[in-house]
Amino acid sequence: MNICLYGEPFAPFVEPTVRQLCAAAEAAAARVFPLTIERALAEHARSPSRLAQVSRVYVLPFDVPAARPAEAPDTPAALVRWLFGKAEVVNGFDTHEICWDKPGLVERWLNRGVALPDSLLSTSIEEATAFVREHEWVLLKHPRSCGGHGHYLVSRAADGLVAEARRQRYELELVPAGARPQIRGRLLRYPAPFFLQRLVADVNARGVLKPAQLLRAYIVDGQLAFWTERYRPHHRSASDWVVATGLGAKCRFVFSVGEEVQKLALRAAEVVDLRVGVVDLIRSSTEGAYALAAYTDGHHMIIDREFKQLPEFRDMFDFDRMIAELLVAEPAPVEARATTFVKKRENDGPRRGRPPQRRAYDR
Repeated sequence: MNICLYGEPFAPFVEPTVRQLCAAAEAAAARVFPLTIERALAEHARSPSRLAQVSRVYVLPFDVPAARPAEAPDTPAALVRWLFGKAEVVNGFDTHEICWDKPGLVERWLNRGVALPDSLLSTSIEEATAFVREHEWVLLKHPRSCGGHGHYLVSRAADGLVAEARRQRYELELVPAGARPQIRGRLLRYPAPFFLQRLVADVNARGVLKPAQLLRAYIVDGQLAFWTERYRPHHRSASDWVVATGLGAKCRFVFSVGEEVQKLALRAAEVVDLRVGVVDLIRSSTEGAYALAAYTDGHHMIIDREFKQLPEFRDMFDFDRMIAELLVAEPAPVEARATTFVKKRENDGPRRGRPPQRRAYDR
């Protein structure tokens, strides 16, 4: 038995995807059953043996319910193992966590030779300020977020730093670790730790910055399924460099990206054991491509599926159908699963980027 697991509070946001997964499985003459974590706990209390029949679990957002048996674990991964015995979780919870933890993801990628923009994670105000001065334009990213939320474009000003987001400009004051970021009028107080990445852009013949290409690779069963590109028709302010569909950017399908970009996407996915998910990359005409982030459906987040509304959408881009077919497929032999990423590893060239600094950062 295969199930799609999610939390009741998230139902308004995730059930459209749940319905698509279940419908796609039925079209393949198989079944994927929707199940909330709350209902699973109730079922476990009545008949634990029924949940033991579950062979695969596909996880969408949920929180560990406060109302649960005393013996039930209090972490998502342990709770799912407790409920479903030896069921395979697609993706594993280690993958969920590393995709959610952007600094940890950057560090993992750099340690495994994945090309990245220069990055810094530090609690030092002096280090963060020096990083901005070195690169002129940087992105200040929330360590755990998605969709561009909590991201600011930071640059130097005559009397300090400025940050821009959602077409609003703020004086930026970096402060020691404490409360959440606070906006008071035109002042943004941002507490440590600071996660910064150099802005990757192209330069036109007049020396003016222009956007690099922001690509998203869709991964199913460890293989490239298709690509989209996020873009803005116009850049009216510096904050428009934060390109996310949730912040007003548009999306279109891309049919050709080149072998090197494909290799980078597959390598980035392989390093975090991303069996189903997306990898975001940015490609500059002068520097080549860098990996930026990876996302997966999981207890923290759900992959944006707005591309299904595009007029160009076709069956070949049906992400949920591909996932459903994976969920209902017969388990592959151990030897086959070990070679999901079939392309031969090659030297990706010199590492780009710097390891995030963690000297004063207590994870």
